[in-house]
Amino acid sequence: MSLMVKQKNFKPLIAPLFLLASGFMFGQKTVSDTAKVDTKDIEEVVVIGYGKVKKSDLTGSVASVSAKDLAATPAMNALQALQGRASGLNIVTSGGAPGAGANVTIRGGASITQGTSPLYIVDGFQLDNALNVINPNDIESIDVLKGPSAIAIYGARGSNGIIVIKTKSGKKGRTTINYNSFLMFDMLSKRIDMISNSEQFVKYQYEMAQLQGKTTQWSNVFDNSLGTDSPGFYTGVFNRISNRYANSSALDWQEKMLGGTGLTQNHNVNFSTGNEKTQAFVSYNYNKQDGLLQNFSETRNSLRANINSELKKGLRVDVSTMFTSNSTNGGGEYGGMKKILLQPITGGTLFNDDQLFNTQTFPDFSSLDSGYDTENPFIETQASTKNSRSRTFVANMGLEVDFLKNFTFRTAGQYQWGSSKSTSFSDENSRAFLTDPINTGVNGSIGNSESYRYQITNTVNYTNTFGDKHKVSALAGQEVVYSQSESSSMTLIKFPIPNFGLDQIDNATVRDKSAGRGAPNTLLSFFGRANYTYDDRYLVTGTLRYDGSSKFGPNKKWGLFPSAAVAWRLSQENFWQNSKISGIINELKFRYEYGVTGNNDIGSNLFFTNIVQTDYPMNNTPGNPAYVPGSSLGNPNLIWEESQNSNLGMDLGLFNNRIKLTAELYDNKVSGMLLNSLLPVSSGYSRQYQNIGSMTNRGFEFTLNTTNIKKGFRWTTDLNFSSNKSKVLSLEQNQNIRTFGVGGNRTGVVTYYATVGEELGDMYGYVYQGVYTTDDFNVNPDGTFGSLKAGVVKPATGTPKPGDMKFAADNEAGDQFTRKMQKIGNGTPDFFGGIQNNFSYKGFDLAIFMKFSVGGDIYNATKHSLSPYALFQNVPGEFGNNYYRLIDPNTGQITNNVQRLKELNPDEGSRTWSLSNANSQNITYPSSYYVEDGSYLRIAQVTLGYSFERQFLQNVGLSNARIYFTVNNLATITGYSGYDPEVSAASGVAVTPGFDSSTYPRSRSYVLGINLTF
Repeated sequence: MSLMVKQKNFKPLIAPLFLLASGFMFGQKTVSDTAKVDTKDIEEVVVIGYGKVKKSDLTGSVASVSAKDLAATPAMNALQALQGRASGLNIVTSGGAPGAGANVTIRGGASITQGTSPLYIVDGFQLDNALNVINPNDIESIDVLKGPSAIAIYGARGSNGIIVIKTKSGKKGRTTINYNSFLMFDMLSKRIDMISNSEQFVKYQYEMAQLQGKTTQWSNVFDNSLGTDSPGFYTGVFNRISNRYANSSALDWQEKMLGGTGLTQNHNVNFSTGNEKTQAFVSYNYNKQDGLLQNFSETRNSLRANINSELKKGLRVDVSTMFTSNSTNGGGEYGGMKKILLQPITGGTLFNDDQLFNTQTFPDFSSLDSGYDTENPFIETQASTKNSRSRTFVANMGLEVDFLKNFTFRTAGQYQWGSSKSTSFSDENSRAFLTDPINTGVNGSIGNSESYRYQITNTVNYTNTFGDKHKVSALAGQEVVYSQSESSSMTLIKFPIPNFGLDQIDNATVRDKSAGRGAPNTLLSFFGRANYTYDDRYLVTGTLRYDGSSKFGPNKKWGLFPSAAVAWRLSQENFWQNSKISGIINELKFRYEYGVTGNNDIGSNLFFTNIVQTDYPMNNTPGNPAYVPGSSLGNPNLIWEESQNSNLGMDLGLFNNRIKLTAELYDNKVSGMLLNSLLPVSSGYSRQYQNIGSMTNRGFEFTLNTTNIKKGFRWTTDLNFSSNKSKVLSLEQNQNIRTFGVGGNRTGVVTYYATVGEELGDMYGYVYQGVYTTDDFNVNPDGTFGSLKAGVVKPATGTPKPGDMKFAADNEAGDQFTRKMQKIGNGTPDFFGGIQNNFSYKGFDLAIFMKFSVGGDIYNATKHSLSPYALFQNVPGEFGNNYYRLIDPNTGQITNNVQRLKELNPDEGSRTWSLSNANSQNITYPSSYYVEDGSYLRIAQVTLGYSFERQFLQNVGLSNARIYFTVNNLATITGYSGYDPEVSAASGVAVTPGFDSSTYPRSRSYVLGINLTF
């Protein structure tokens, strides 16, 4: 269920729910002074760049998620499993469609116009989009590197943060086989309230038709084509509507299209074996998800094998391979929810319900009103298909040698290959065909791409302990990463017959085609790191990386990226350990780090000016190829964005680590941002990439882990909380604002501003102030309304009428709306996080995971697109019940009488706008009417499991067996009126958060699962 909060401001509700849900309060008796410190806490290690370190020895900011945490989450991919479980990491999925992408940012990202996605490192190697590619069952741990000491070791690629993934390996000991499987049943979690009564719908349609001069068209659909000149047409129209439609059925399009159940099945099997010399791990995963909409599905297969072997003492080799195949139907996302919601709920006298649902009605309705733009979604999902397929192959090999004393040399290499293919096809029932049957007709497209990357890394490690107190470790390395890609595509039209689809492309006409090979990219690097620890109390870390990138000009290829960090374990001081406070605070560490990182996530060869082909007519004959410089001027001085980062951290352990707290304060400044800047016309070019902008990200994070009860019945709580605020410091020379438009007039549009001195995510539009009421007008002697009263804001154009939309004045005099953009919201949340409560008793376990986001506005572009702009389309019930009436039911005509308008519109000021022609234009404006508070608290997952007793397992030949039941997306407490408050406008871009445009709805799912170990 979705629980709707009525008040506009959701924030006051969060605090009590926050405390209630977290479960931090427990009695003194629960905490035992004699409880022993759990050794696994002391020896816990995290994976950092080119190595690992004990958590107690960390000097940098790192958030960790273990395999146990991931295994507790039945998920299609690691993105879903990781969501809300690490401080500083914000994962916002783009919708609920199978294969839907997500926007992943760490500490707000470090760019305005370039990519903000983190760098993914898997087993020491870069793997793009790793959380979507890797089977979550294969992951041993995930470490999110956030602070400069941890990320500077990756230099030019580190400014957006690093997600380090370690996959599982074979274990020494007996052979084990694990089988994990679940079935998931998806159902629509929320419905949008639309007009659902046929009589109300037809009356609404009549008012729109009358006000827009389309009464004849209305009659052709709803009144059996009765002529408007027929006696009593107008005076009897409302009675005829009531008589005909009072008991008429109405199609529920949401139920028809989304009311079914989507089935997901996931099967994973892995094999682990090993002895003292060699260990092996092999896994296979199959996942098939069917969406709520027909023809929307995703199928994934993945195979992984890891082998680790000690060839002889001091010589080790490791080999791993992975193959993943992914196929998505429906394009991975669905931008047409409005096409379901806007469908007419009755076909009137033109179509019965069966015809309305099973016929492509678009030609009939659009011929009567050219503004009608919603094809039948049931027919369209069959007539227009989209498919995409991707395959990824990865092979790693490493050789490690111990030499001299305390030295280890490692050389490792990786080869990655990836290919993808996307196709689309639209037959004679599709909108594309019906809109242009002659020039376009039956049509389709094919796109192919292929890429490969290799990486070679050589490192030397040195570790030593001098005396009992001095620990030293050092790392020196060299690395090269090379990547290359190529692609081709073509658009095909005029297929003679649709029967064979894209298998008949030889008979189609090629409209567009392209092919190209991307410029090769090379990154050559030298790096080093040194760690020193004195008496487990004072820790120092220094790193240095020197990167050279082929993306930049000959004189700007190289950059130096240093960092330094210090930590003080106060709780290890003698005076602390000998005091009484050590019995309460047994771990206290302070950390500070500073470093410089970069972002080279840009296109290749931007440092020179491209040459493009054009046509040069000779002797009045076209078709002669010529070559001219492109419109973008190359910049030989271009270099990566640079981020100067600082982090202050504290690690606290109380009551023998029954309570553990990590708190972070950070300040990241990005300078030399890569902006595609406008050039003077006199230059002969339109744009050039330049390093000219700067911004900051500042924030606070904390992670709290508590063991509330541990004897017999066990209860633990994990909470993470993050807050980030960005600020634009500078843009292009003499420019204080940069704008980013999202959406369109009918699909919902808003403009985001990046303004010097302001936060990213600012939405700009017009301030909506309700509608003009009869009290805003002077009354003529005949009782009709006249001119506006003095002091009432004037519209931008035309003469207003009661029921017209009213926008706030924006001129200096304060008396007129001039269409000057004003700030109407900001899409960045004030803070976000997640809460996990785990309970266990004997064989039973219960896990409740909640995630929350507070603050952050949403521009509800779905609601914008549902505003009335064409005949025969439906509207939300909120509007249909409350729009400003201008038609008098007694006459069937427009009334200008003030008294009658008051009678038709009680409480005028609370009404939404009328259906007048003026408002058909007004609704194309972005306005504050569509801005809503995006705060929410979601009960994201509840899992109840049971592990069978050892005696039973021995009798059936198992070493472990667990069954569980999970509910995903159980409830969402929010004031947002759309399908879901978790929305993402664009993947990898930080400047346009909080934009919701016809997003495929997120479902509620019920999961049955089993874990077996043989």
